[in-house]
Amino acid sequence: MPRIGNEFTYADAIPPALRRRGGSPRQVFAVVLIGTLVLAVFASGNLSSWLDRLGDGPVLARLQYAAAAWDAAMSRLGLALPQQALRNTIRALLDWQW
Repeated sequence: MPRIGNEFTYADAIPPALRRRGGSPRQVFAVVLIGTLVLAVFASGNLSSWLDRLGDGPVLARLQYAAAAWDAAMSRLGLALPQQALRNTIRALLDWQW
């Protein structure tokens, strides 16, 4: 590791002071749980379509049904609109060859 002055430098540019203090396992679990819930609410259509692409089977069919019902519920509540707006924006930018 190269040294600059009294500090080591790292390839990922995380300062050594921040590298020494990391999150606890409880904090990491909380962040993962919050991220999972946010994705489940705002990206429910992706979960449903991903499960549809996996194929079929008795367990998978139940999961696909549950995901489709969840997606329908999120759509009824209007929580799928932000993702759809983002997708439409990206498609428009790609059409413009931005």
